Parts: sequence; C-alpha cells; structure tokens
Amino acid sequence: MMNFKTSIMWFRRDLRFFDNVALSKASFFSEKIIPVFIFDEIILKKLKNKRDRRVQFIFDSIKEMKQELNNNGKGMIVIYGDPVVEIPKMALKYNAQCIFTNEDYEEYAIQRDKLVENNLKQHQIEFKSFKDQVIFDKNDILKSNKQPYVVFTPYKNEWLKNVNESYFKLNSFDMNKMMPIESIKDDLFNFEMQKIGFQNTDLLVKPGRKAALNCLNQFSSKINLYAQERDFFAKNGTSFLSMHLRFGTISIREAFQFANHYHSEGAKIWKNELIWREFYKMILFHFPHVEKGAFKKECDNIKWENKEEYFEKWKKGLTGFPIIDAAMRYFNETGWMHNRLRMIVASFLTKDLLIDYKKGEEYFAENLLDFDLSSNNGGWQWSASTGCDAQPYFRVFNPEAQSIKFDPSGAFIKQHCPELIACDSKQIHSPYQYQNNLFVNLKNYPKPIVEHDKQRLKAIALFKK
Repeated sequence: MMNFKTSIMWFRRDLRFFDNVALSKASFFSEKIIPVFIFDEIILKKLKNKRDRRVQFIFDSIKEMKQELNNNGKGMIVIYGDPVVEIPKMALKYNAQCIFTNEDYEEYAIQRDKLVENNLKQHQIEFKSFKDQVIFDKNDILKSNKQPYVVFTPYKNEWLKNVNESYFKLNSFDMNKMMPIESIKDDLFNFEMQKIGFQNTDLLVKPGRKAALNCLNQFSSKINLYAQERDFFAKNGTSFLSMHLRFGTISIREAFQFANHYHSEGAKIWKNELIWREFYKMILFHFPHVEKGAFKKECDNIKWENKEEYFEKWKKGLTGFPIIDAAMRYFNETGWMHNRLRMIVASFLTKDLLIDYKKGEEYFAENLLDFDLSSNNGGWQWSASTGCDAQPYFRVFNPEAQSIKFDPSGAFIKQHCPELIACDSKQIHSPYQYQNNLFVNLKNYPKPIVEHDKQRLKAIALFKK
C-alpha cells in the first residue's frame, strides 16, 4: 500500500480510537488523517421514534471522541447526509487521496460502500476497508468442501482450532497525525440532536469509550459466575457489553483478550456467545435471503395466524403471562432485554400466539438498543425454528416453567408488573391458577390471552403441514 499525504478515516460501527484496524492502517500509511462520521440520512429517515436510543448512544459517543480530539488540539468532522454523496465531496474538499474504513456486513452497507468506492474512483481516490468487527468473517471459517457452516457447534470448533493469540493483537494509532482543529474548523462537530431530527432521551447503558471500559471492568467480578448466573433475570449476571460491541466503543479483540485472562466455565460460555455473534454475521453474508425470509425457505409457507390483537398485547406486556409481560414492559422502558428473556418472548410470540417471527423481529429492530441485524435475525429465527441450527419446532418454551426456573422468587416480575406485587413466589408465575386463594385483587392484571398447552399443539401442527 502506498503512502498518502491526506486520508479520511470514516467511522461507522467503530466509535473508538484505540484498537481500530482502519485507523491504525490510516495512521501508518498517511501523513494526516481527517476523522469523519456521517449520520446516514438513509438510515435515520426510516426510524419512526425520534427519541431513538441508538441515535442518542451514537451521538454521545461521538461527543466523547470529539472531546478527546479537542484536548489534543485535533478536530472531527460530523455530517448529516447521504454517505454516497458526502464522502466523495469531503475527500475532494480536503484533497484526500484515500478513505479508510472498517467493513460492515449488512446488505445496505455493502451496497452503499460499493457506490462510495465507485464515486471515489472517478476522482482517482482510493477506498480501503478492513476487518474490525469480528475475529473471523465471510470465508475465514469454512467446511472442508469450502461451503459455509450452518450448524454452530462445528463452526465454533473450527473457529477455536484456527484462532491464536495473534488474532487478538491490539492496534495502535498516532494522535499527532489527526488533523488540527484550525485546518477543518468550517466542518467541526457543532450541532445538537435536534438538527438531525431527533430528541434527547435517557439511556440504560452509558455510551462512549470510558463507559465501555468501566462496563468491562465491572464484568470482571461476574465472569467466573457467568455460566451459573447469566440466565437469572434479577441477578444482573450479564456483561451489558452488547451495546458497546454493537457500536464499537470497545473492540472484539479487547473482549477476547479480557475473557482469556479467566479460565473458568463462565469465561468459556461468554466466549461462546461472542463466537455466536460471528456465526450469525457469517450466515448473513453467505445467506442474505435471511434478511427478508426464513433461512429454511420451506418455512416461508407457514400459515401464521397473525392476530393483530395478540400482537399488540404482546408488545405492551398485557398477555396475562407474567414473565412475558415483565420482559416486554422492561424492554419498552429501556430498549434492552436479557438474552434468555429474548428467547422466551420470541418463542411465546411464534409458538403460543402463532404470529410470524418477522413481526417480532421488526419490533425488536425498531427498539433494541443493541440492535444488530445478523444477531437479531439469527435469534428470532432460532426461536421460531425457521433458522439455521434452530430450536426444533416441537420444542416449545413453557413461559411458566421458564419463569419458575429463572425468576424463582418473582423479583423481576414484581419489579415490572406491580399489579402482582402481593403474590407469593409460587402464585406470581401464574396468578390466575390461584385466584381463589389470593389475597390480591387481579382486576388490574389481564387474564391469559391463550392456553399454552393448546397453542403448543397448534404450533407443532403448523410446522407439520
């Protein structure tokens, strides 16, 4: 690769300076680097909620990056617009010879980057993209016949066989090469959320690099117990790093380096979760049809009942199944949901309410703070039994049994369904079974909208057709 006098570093899902592969490459091959972030109007115009938590997370993370640059006399350009137009325009304005960025694996991003690259070629400007989000991607892990894996365990085994410490090496950069403030003062970051059409909102998880490192540090006291405690909703046994990995305030290499310091079953299970993330990204790349339909194409013919009344009650947490309602209310309030709860509510929507998984997937896509297309799609198709390596269609989560097992005292339910606060630890998982023995008025809590045992049999019949 040749050296460049001036390059642009286009930040996207990598909102950090440290251990950023593209930035490290730009730092090595460039005399000066202009940091750029674009609030993509094509993406943002599709967001219905103008208090979208993800936009807030990005906005605040960029403010932190900008402050770090300013403290060193450097600046950052932030634009609202179409990257296909704005990146070439910015390159021409500052006479940049190369754009450095990190790869994205979603279909929209792939096509957008191709258009950007083609526009840049017309002006003899180079476009360089690098693997940064994952340890292995695309064709890195394939079967012996060069076909992609569609079952997780053999993929994971091959992943582990191929990895070594060199894959976790952290990347450095030279702050001195960042463009001085005075050289880009006309385009500096100087607007508020309202100028991109959004309003400020509160966040459950603090954004930015400092918060990511703090989150990782807090997880150090929990990782060894992760295998035993991660599924208990009231125990706070998870890492809360999914948002930071999603927006790149921390790198995947840092996450694995951290986990490799521990030799417990908890650390092993957490690393498996990180590998699942890469598995789903690989699936999305090789099987892009999953974005629009089932991985198992025959499942596109399932005749879901799709009762809108049921869907609305599921969304609002008014199903009469306490663990479902508590999970959905918490989700609506915070934009986050515990991983096992995601499986439980997804199974309930598809197997109990007989509603197409795509409706649930879309609702999560609109509201999940850590929304990632590949993981969200993979998780929903797993629960709906339509995906690769999915839950068998005849295995249907029983919400009451899941509630008893993973919220035995009902602490999580009581926190988010205050109508049930007077129930004891036995009654709270299915209060209407005990309504004649309860010293609590249930008139403020809905009756179950379906009978689980009947719906389970109907779901199995749907898949057999």
